[in-house]
Amino acid sequence: MKIIIINAMWCPGCLISKRIWNDIKKIHPEFEYINYDYDLDDDKIKKYNVKDILPVVIFEKNNIEIKRIIGEKSKDEILKEMDEII
Repeated sequence: MKIIIINAMWCPGCLISKRIWNDIKKIHPEFEYINYDYDLDDDKIKKYNVKDILPVVIFEKNNIEIKRIIGEKSKDEILKEMDEII
């Protein structure tokens, strides 16, 4: 499964989320994590139809989106969402 994380340097929630995702990567190293910057990677994120609420986390399996999390979430909330799709 791929986990695409879209952040921005100006987004306070994104800064908090980076620490959370670093912890989650240690818990679930089996996934492929891809990080994009909302401003710098516009060409790469265009296909995901991301609006102005960040961070956006997209879970893909076989290149098909199976889940999307929008906005700042706690580590426990994210892990619960992940458990539901694993």
